[in-house]
Amino acid sequence: MSRFRLAPLARHDLDALWNYIGIEKDSPTAASRLLETLYDKFRLLAANPLMGQYREDLADLVKDIRSFSVGNYVIYYQPALDGVRIGRVIHGARDVRTALQDQ
Repeated sequence: MSRFRLAPLARHDLDALWNYIGIEKDSPTAASRLLETLYDKFRLLAANPLMGQYREDLADLVKDIRSFSVGNYVIYYQPALDGVRIGRVIHGARDVRTALQDQ
């Protein structure tokens, strides 16, 4: 069975995303909907690990890294034997190299 695993930084990203949209922007319904959509995409990627774009430009930072866009956010992940490992979920406007160096 295919599954996804969230890295600690990915969990932090999701918490921060919900807090920003749900609390700071006072839209908990929108925040919850976005997280539901992201979790749906995590399951989709787990079943189809090569679906996203291979990121050769980031391979010096993270081996076998791929990306998959969901609205304004980008999921950065690595295929695994039993699915995928979600490394980060960050806004598309952020500097991805800096974010991935935190891993």
